[in-house]
Amino acid sequence: MSKLHYVGPRVEISNHGIVYKKSKEDKYIYLVAALELLKDIDNDYEKKPSYIHYFKSHTLQEETMHTLLQQHEDDVDACISEECKKYKYKIQHEIERIKTLPYLTAIDKEVWIKNIELMKEYKMQRALNKMYYMHCIQDIVQVIHHKRIREITAPFNKNFFHVLNTLKGTLITGKPSLDAQVIEEYNKDGHMVVRLTIRS
Repeated sequence: MSKLHYVGPRVEISNHGIVYKKSKEDKYIYLVAALELLKDIDNDYEKKPSYIHYFKSHTLQEETMHTLLQQHEDDVDACISEECKKYKYKIQHEIERIKTLPYLTAIDKEVWIKNIELMKEYKMQRALNKMYYMHCIQDIVQVIHHKRIREITAPFNKNFFHVLNTLKGTLITGKPSLDAQVIEEYNKDGHMVVRLTIRS
């Protein structure tokens, strides 16, 4: 089991240096919200058309995460391991490609490759966090299909907003494709909420 932890925003690496793209946040910060939603909608064995989620936790318990994901995917760890191997190969392929670039000097190539090697662990951890996040999203989508869920409402914050928008994109592009919308609104108690609505 690979250890998850926050690393930071996406990096762009070149022979000119390393730039952090703050607009591309580490998926680790959204993983707790995604896991809470999965646990919430899959905890109730009734087929209900709508779910209201109440925020419960700020921490990621890895054992709980693995147990939850393995209930949906027996081979989740093997899948993640294979995805990690492919990502390592992708980094190595990038290094080999840089070596062949005709417009760069030998020093530029060396600097670029050293920058990649310097950030390799950072990039691997970030990729690992995203892999677990996307597996969790796919599991939520499976539950939505299985239970024919038509609405999920969660507290309005950056994390739930991001997760519900990821779900929206996955539902729209999935097979079968579903029409999905994310709406921000006030509930009857005057609290801001974010709502995912789903139609066949």
